[in-house]
Amino acid sequence: MNNKLLSLTLLKWIIWLSIVLIATFTVWIWADPAMLTHIGAEQKVLEEYGGIEGFVLWQRIAGFIADALPAGLLIAALAFLLRLIWQLEAGNWFDEASERSLEHVGHFMLWYLLASFFNDTFLVLIATATNPPGERALAISLSSDTILGLVPALMALVIARMIRLAREQRDELNQII
Repeated sequence: MNNKLLSLTLLKWIIWLSIVLIATFTVWIWADPAMLTHIGAEQKVLEEYGGIEGFVLWQRIAGFIADALPAGLLIAALAFLLRLIWQLEAGNWFDEASERSLEHVGHFMLWYLLASFFNDTFLVLIATATNPPGERALAISLSSDTILGLVPALMALVIARMIRLAREQRDELNQII
């Protein structure tokens, strides 16, 4: 197996592992938060407001949904990245399918960043919803992770545009010949 295909195979394994870990931890943190604390994973935002253990059922469900939305968007971006890799393995570098897959990666990453931005705010609202009036909280946070996440999302969109332009130029040159 040549090095290009080997590196793509390794990348596919990393993506599949990432998808499994994202889904597993998103479910696990809401199903059994005490177990995750033992291995060092915790929800720092929620710990400041009493932790998941004190939540009533509707708060756990709402919190899970608030966490599942960005996780699902990230999984979708990774799934489209897998589709792109399959296109590359087939030698379809400049196909429309490769361009669309890359555009989808960029768009889903942008949606993921937006959902992640609001995620902590929703979790704080959910965590303090049962508190008496005057003890409820609203927190808005913007982290460097959110801003740095723009880089791969925008790069995916720019590269998708480059693929479109290269494909159009290739098709134009093929018509001349």
